[in-house]
Amino acid sequence: MNRSKSIQIFLLFMLVFMVLSPVLSLARPEYAAKESRNCPYCHSRDGPPQLNEAGTFYGTNNHSLLGYIPSPKVTPTPVPTEEIVIGVHMNTWDVGIQAFITILLIIALVYIIRL
Repeated sequence: MNRSKSIQIFLLFMLVFMVLSPVLSLARPEYAAKESRNCPYCHSRDGPPQLNEAGTFYGTNNHSLLGYIPSPKVTPTPVPTEEIVIGVHMNTWDVGIQAFITILLIIALVYIIRL
């Protein structure tokens, strides 16, 4: 009986937390006005609860952007739009067979010289 009572209390606590969590995590427009920045400066594209690098810095430094230096943006490598022909049309078998024949000829030449 005691265990079921503690489970009920825990479930009630989780229900209250789930109901109040959206209220606790709302974006604050007064921060945007204070810093003269738009909301996306500190929040990611996924919405107000998710913070980007600037938002995390702002929250951990007593709600101030003083000293914040944004990290450099990484430019993605462009994907080629067309196939470029480089002029070499050999596959692995061609190269392997040519190398094998060359090695056999060298071995045969060394064998003939040693006779």
